[in-house]
Amino acid sequence: MPRSVQALTNLLSEMPGIGPRQARRIVQFLLRSSPRYVTNLSSSIAAVQKHVNQCVRCFKFDDVNSAKLCPLCADASRDDEIVMVVEKDVDVDGIESSNIYRGRYLVLGALIPLGVKRKSAVSARVADLKRTIKNSPELKEVVLAFATTPEGDYTANELKKTIAEENSAINVSMLGRGLSLGAEIEYADQETLRSAFFGRH
Repeated sequence: MPRSVQALTNLLSEMPGIGPRQARRIVQFLLRSSPRYVTNLSSSIAAVQKHVNQCVRCFKFDDVNSAKLCPLCADASRDDEIVMVVEKDVDVDGIESSNIYRGRYLVLGALIPLGVKRKSAVSARVADLKRTIKNSPELKEVVLAFATTPEGDYTANELKKTIAEENSAINVSMLGRGLSLGAEIEYADQETLRSAFFGRH
């Protein structure tokens, strides 16, 4: 295999959900694609890296304003009394598409692995959650919206402890079990999300 092909295959293999076999198939697709398609793909990747940034408030990657806030965080009509903590950016998109929630968000970036107290990427967001609680006297509820998996439940339990230590007056809720066991937020349909949100406990 040519070195350049192997190098691209290795890079693609690092992406979530893409193993070596899928990576090789993508490389073969690109080799058979028109030069125009490959150029447009390369330009789009560069444009995303240049123009999309992480919001300083919720940590979602989006088009940010001069204050480095995404459109949701810059929206003054959102409810400051409630914050929903999710694992991934796409979870925010799923919740927003259901039109059931008007509060704030915090994107954790990853779940806390079972048996591990903290992972560096998660630890930074946990610290940010603490700051959000400390700097938001109007905050009344934190909704933990994670996948219904062992890691999702473990993360929720760890964050419950953290929030209670910071401010025991804040109500901590979790999405109801309208989500089936093992379900990911990003794949849930709108009615399931609606049921899970209004059935939170």
